[in-house]
Amino acid sequence: MQHDELWIGTMLEGNARWVLVKSTDTVEEARRRHGMSPVATAALGRLMTGALILASSLKGEESVTLRLLGDGPLEGVVAVGNAQGEVRGYVREPLVDLPLKASGKLDVGAAVGCGELTVSRSLQNGEVYTGTVPMVSGEIAEDLVHYLLSSEQIPSAMLLGVLVEKDYHVAGAGGFLIQPLPGATEEDIQAIESQLGMLGAGISEMAAQSENMDELLGHLMGKLSYHVLERRSVGFTCTCSKERLSGTLVSLGKKEIADLIADEKAEMVCHFCNEHFQFNVEELRGIWERA
Repeated sequence: MQHDELWIGTMLEGNARWVLVKSTDTVEEARRRHGMSPVATAALGRLMTGALILASSLKGEESVTLRLLGDGPLEGVVAVGNAQGEVRGYVREPLVDLPLKASGKLDVGAAVGCGELTVSRSLQNGEVYTGTVPMVSGEIAEDLVHYLLSSEQIPSAMLLGVLVEKDYHVAGAGGFLIQPLPGATEEDIQAIESQLGMLGAGISEMAAQSENMDELLGHLMGKLSYHVLERRSVGFTCTCSKERLSGTLVSLGKKEIADLIADEKAEMVCHFCNEHFQFNVEELRGIWERA
């Protein structure tokens, strides 16, 4: 059962906005579905959490897709989040394992490698806006901050983290975004930087140790004044279905479908949630008729 939340609010007398996500259960669900290694879990967990943060400003059926296409052994990480707090994603090579960094942290940057971050926003009117920037570090939070500044001219500070235990389960995951608003003064920005600089533990450790969102937010804000404007539930949700995947089979064409009928069965697997769908001969014949 997922109990994750996303909160939106303002701080410093309305001179900055913030978004906080606790995504522990959501990332654990992704890890369980894809059977991922710790470093793959950390990479996908950070990107899914980032997708939830970016999607928090969208409306209705709008969604955002984040793609990290790097030259590291993960080969690519994809996450899709929407305005309802639903998120899904996958890693191309989920079993990749790498030595820990000297600090004892998972080496997400090396696993992702160098490459490009692509952000696509699907709006309610059917339009899709896509921006691509070179990755800064592959650590994901820095890359998203770089995208927001270079593509959308929005200065931001972002924390993303996933804490994976020795038995591979996710003990804590979360993300925190702060963006100064037009009325922010130099003192406001310095106060934000000072508070973020004083945080001893990473956000994943804080998410693991906090009893609830209020406690987590209090740790992050310290003595800074803030207001909570909105609270939403978030969780791992996939939009796949047997009907949707049958449409993919239709697109193969009659010859390919006839080969599947000769094999007397077919199986399709959803990239995003790793759900397996079986098609029997009768179903395949119906798909052949549609092709």
